[in-house]
Amino acid sequence: MKLSEFTLYCDQLVHASRNCADRWRWVREKEPGYLCLETVRHVRSTESSPQTEVLEGMAELDVEDDPGLAAVGGGRPTTRTLAFEYHVLYCESYEVPTLLFNIYEKCGARLNLEEAWEVLQISGCVPPDERYSAITMVHHPVLYRPYLKLHPCKTAELIGSLSGSTNPVLSFLTTYAPYVNLEQDELARALQSDVKKETGE
Repeated sequence: MKLSEFTLYCDQLVHASRNCADRWRWVREKEPGYLCLETVRHVRSTESSPQTEVLEGMAELDVEDDPGLAAVGGGRPTTRTLAFEYHVLYCESYEVPTLLFNIYEKCGARLNLEEAWEVLQISGCVPPDERYSAITMVHHPVLYRPYLKLHPCKTAELIGSLSGSTNPVLSFLTTYAPYVNLEQDELARALQSDVKKETGE
């Protein structure tokens, strides 16, 4: 994908998202710029009890014999409110879109790599020895701050297989974004509607 094509596809996404709950926007502090989306998500997680680690090392019989201990075993599901910031940039070396993102607590603290894996439940879909090659921490090429990065090495293959796609950047997002808690179904419908209007269907 050439840079001019990337820019065109991103323009389409910005236009299509203007009436969506999640709105993409251009940030052009430095050319060629990048797309940005900031949103708040309610994420389910498991809140561990302080005694959980102790219980894991105890025999099941010990817990059964002490009703007080049995009551605190395991974690209880909770909902966390987190802010997600997504950036779509053009990767010149691979000539593909790439996705950088950060996750923040309500207090503004940025989650580190391991905390992000936990929130995104990476352990359920990526083997432990491949996690560092799937999502890594890098310096943002424009902002020069740490961001999480969805590695683009397989993206070239995906883009190459999307010759019939009306917007390969959106196809990239709908393929990979669910792994980073970013659903783009509403945007896909909006873009489809825009295309139909342009073609008079």
